[in-house]
Amino acid sequence: MALSADIVLPTSATLQPHSENGLPFYRFHRFSQFSELEHAVFTRLGGVSSPPFDSLNVSYDSGDEASKVRENLRRVRIVLSSPSLVYARQNHSRNIVVLDRNPQFDPAIPYPLHGKDGFMTQVPGVLMMIKVADCQTIFLYDPNKTVAAIIHAGWRGSVHNILGNSIQLMTAQFGCRPQEIIAAIGPSLGPCCAQFRHWRQELPADFARFRLNKDHFDFWAISQHQLQKAGLLAEHIEIAGLCTKCHPGVFYSYRGEGKTGRFAAAIGIRG
Repeated sequence: MALSADIVLPTSATLQPHSENGLPFYRFHRFSQFSELEHAVFTRLGGVSSPPFDSLNVSYDSGDEASKVRENLRRVRIVLSSPSLVYARQNHSRNIVVLDRNPQFDPAIPYPLHGKDGFMTQVPGVLMMIKVADCQTIFLYDPNKTVAAIIHAGWRGSVHNILGNSIQLMTAQFGCRPQEIIAAIGPSLGPCCAQFRHWRQELPADFARFRLNKDHFDFWAISQHQLQKAGLLAEHIEIAGLCTKCHPGVFYSYRGEGKTGRFAAAIGIRG
């Protein structure tokens, strides 16, 4: 996909557009209130990858050139003021890594971790990244315990209730109280485009309440429901409300493009 130089970032009530070093990105309003917290939702813009991965692709598994992915990751690290990022080869599991130190992964190693779909930490200076192209990125933060987390939730992750698992883990590992945790759901496949023709075989029966018509589902509402069921307050949950498939000039969309890249979302406690 050829990207226009004059693309204007779509906005929503919860997201603030920013730009630094030529990279456009978003921050959530509520999360931006905490000076100790770093977070960003990047776009597909501002990188060096060629079509169909143009241009800020951060996935080594997409088919892109590894050297270009490394350069894109370097640009992301500069914006985040971080010498390293923690990320993994995601596999739609409910496996979450609790980081009790900064692992300082070598940027030249494509995937130091495998089969992980979320991270959480209390350690300053640890920037945790998820890469997506329609799946949800969910940011979690407990300002009282200073615990940050980031979760990858595709439809399989929602079926596994990775969000409920995440809140339980924050409670067990850090003594977090769910009602004090705030959450944000990043740009992802919206109810307008989340079509599941075989939903009876793929989705649990209780997801039917989130079916909008014959075969479209509201996974933003599913995530909000799972977070509230885990104890979060409704007023502590922000939803970006931007559909990745509807904005192919700004976000990668697997549903819309097939072979494409992945955009980055990251969070961490400032060092």
